[in-house]
Amino acid sequence: MDEYVIVVETGYKMASAAHRVTFTEPMGRREATGVFLDLIEGRREDLLPSRTDSYILEVSPTEFLQVHQAMGGSVVLDRVTLTRRH
Repeated sequence: MDEYVIVVETGYKMASAAHRVTFTEPMGRREATGVFLDLIEGRREDLLPSRTDSYILEVSPTEFLQVHQAMGGSVVLDRVTLTRRH
């Protein structure tokens, strides 16, 4: 059985090294897809903090970005990727 992992990269800002990368434990495709869809809908604060006035941009069926304009005009980017573990 294939195993899938969701990689969550949060807090990317220009000229800042304050980002964080986390990932889930390996899981089956169905469970991983469910968690991924929950993340898109903002139902998994434990993995991806919601940001007010943010946009969710679907890059592909297995990747999306959350983009937020912070105070002072800086843009904060979060990326979530569903990927198969090899």
